[in-house]
Amino acid sequence: MPDSLDDAKIPELKQQAIEWLVRLRADDMTEAEMGAFADWLARDYRHAEAFGYAEDLFDDMVLAVMPGSQPEADAGNIARMTSAAGMRKNRQANQASVRYRRLLPVLLSLAAVWLFAVILVMPDNSHPLDRLLSDFHTETGEFRNIQLADGSEVLLNTNSAVSVDYGESKRVVTLHHGQARFTVAKDLHRPFEVKAGDLRARALGTVFEVYRSDADEVSVTVQQHAVRVDINGLEQKTPAAALTVQAGQKLRYRLDGALPQLEPVELDQAGAWQQHRLSINDRPLSELVAELNRYRVGRVFLADPQLSKLRVTGVFSLDHPDQIVDSVSAVLGLKQTRLAGWWILLHR
Repeated sequence: MPDSLDDAKIPELKQQAIEWLVRLRADDMTEAEMGAFADWLARDYRHAEAFGYAEDLFDDMVLAVMPGSQPEADAGNIARMTSAAGMRKNRQANQASVRYRRLLPVLLSLAAVWLFAVILVMPDNSHPLDRLLSDFHTETGEFRNIQLADGSEVLLNTNSAVSVDYGESKRVVTLHHGQARFTVAKDLHRPFEVKAGDLRARALGTVFEVYRSDADEVSVTVQQHAVRVDINGLEQKTPAAALTVQAGQKLRYRLDGALPQLEPVELDQAGAWQQHRLSINDRPLSELVAELNRYRVGRVFLADPQLSKLRVTGVFSLDHPDQIVDSVSAVLGLKQTRLAGWWILLHR
């Protein structure tokens, strides 16, 4: 399908947009055509404007037959409705109704296509509702340092959201999703707690982080002093000492009710994200890909399950996630197939 970015040929772009919209209704649209449409849409802002024109055109058709869009005729209007002008209006309304019925599959198909595209573009751990309900949040690839009213600080990692509830006798931060480091200001009268699902972490010192992933897992890593962890329903099963996490330790807890696991952790590696770095040491490529998908819009896919077993070691800058893909691909001898700048398929 030819393209033109010349302003004099904007009508041609509109015609292309209408053709794409009609093509999207077809049940036999291939992945290659989907990719071509996404590439056409992202190539220039005028393409998006033209596509919006096509959508508005169909919206107008829908409005033309919406209930209440035409006043009801009463007895005094019967003569006018039977006039030539009235007959023409009725004929136009009937034609619009027919067009709407024909276009309904197009609109439904378009909605499904856009939903499919949004799902692929959005990272795995996207929670738009949590972002709306939270006090503070970050977008994909964003890091944000927040100064709380008591002097405590919260560093939010990519795609994270928290709510703050301070009172006369409490300081509670709820981590809805994502990862955050907490640097706690001392207050003997108001304990500082972080809630993440069933887990509640109370600061006994200064610096710790909590990560609530989409894998139904919450982890608490302590950088300074200690943190007391309480989990609803597990108090009688787990010794109290096991729920006190010391500096240099991480507690992992799965939300399915399994007993938490306490393990040592390399703080430099675990806290690398706080310096916008990704540190990985002899880990499967699948783990690196999972981390990258947290920091970039779109997805990175592995074409062959065997590729996930390749081992990776390195320290990378999270400010440029696509450069990480390039570096790893070069070292491992992998090829890339990119689609619309969002999706990357790694393969041999």
